[in-house]
Amino acid sequence: MILPSRAVALLSTLLLAAAPVFADAAEQVRVPIGWRAGEVATYDTESVVRDNANGAKSARRITDRTRIRTDEADNQGYALTWTTHDSRIEAVEGDRSMVDTIAPMLDELDGMEVVIELDRNGQYRRVRNLDVVLVKMRAAMLPIFAANLPNLFNGGDSKVAKYDRDEALAIARENLQASIDSIITPQGVETMSSAQAKAMIAFAGKTLVVGKRYRDNAPMASPTEGRPLPASREYVLSLVDGDPDLARIRWTHTLDPRADAKVLWTLVDELVGSAESDARHDGRPNDLVLDEEGVLLFRRDTGAVDMLQTTEISRYGTVHDENERYRMRRSGIARTWAQEDAAKP
Repeated sequence: MILPSRAVALLSTLLLAAAPVFADAAEQVRVPIGWRAGEVATYDTESVVRDNANGAKSARRITDRTRIRTDEADNQGYALTWTTHDSRIEAVEGDRSMVDTIAPMLDELDGMEVVIELDRNGQYRRVRNLDVVLVKMRAAMLPIFAANLPNLFNGGDSKVAKYDRDEALAIARENLQASIDSIITPQGVETMSSAQAKAMIAFAGKTLVVGKRYRDNAPMASPTEGRPLPASREYVLSLVDGDPDLARIRWTHTLDPRADAKVLWTLVDELVGSAESDARHDGRPNDLVLDEEGVLLFRRDTGAVDMLQTTEISRYGTVHDENERYRMRRSGIARTWAQEDAAKP
């Protein structure tokens, strides 16, 4: 419908006159710290990892129930005990060898407690029982590495004597524990154990204007070792249609491609191994990608998280191409992922 010119002029005048009122009325929402001593929250979680390295597509899906118990909440900070139960893994597409490798480890770690410690502002401080988690993680990985050692020495150069392969395998077995200790590092275990907690609390304590886009230079954590990486982050808060008690934060987090070349190449080594990248350490890597996008739904009155989704894309040329989508949905809530997917801009 085309309005007459006089009506358009009048409408413009009214909008200009009303603009200061709209600006003054811009709603602000504070993100509360959502932890209360003694409370227990249970979430249905799902992780879907898609790998397209060298064009060989595969995908695996892990589900479990995550229980978060708030043991401490005072002016010194917070202590949250995370446990996962009923972990299941399945091959969605392609090779299932990784699924067969991971399944026993999930069984071994089912029910393990991870104590996440936050400061008084609700921000991440540390994994309090990291030493215990590290020991259990290494113990769970040891039989997996031991079972797969022979595969590392099979199918090699036919000119290499079987005796030499057997001798190398024996040496590898003798040094297996030391190898496990060097691969399963405290930094790596802490990164893996705290990633979802960090996503849940990333905006705690902030006061945000509804609809306003924010940008900052919050660092990203490298996927395996958790090293801080130069990055840019954009985020916006909106209200959830049909539920005035819910608010939503969407964000994107992107690695700075202009970061120091050594920092970027260290990330490449972390993703693919130094053997794949050593020959290309001139300048900055041009085909390196590390992106994350996410959505967080929380209760405006309590700060309790109802839903969380993060999607991380890491890629280096063709030798590493991985996409992981992680979801948490609080048990018993009405909102579904189908509704949230439909609400995506």
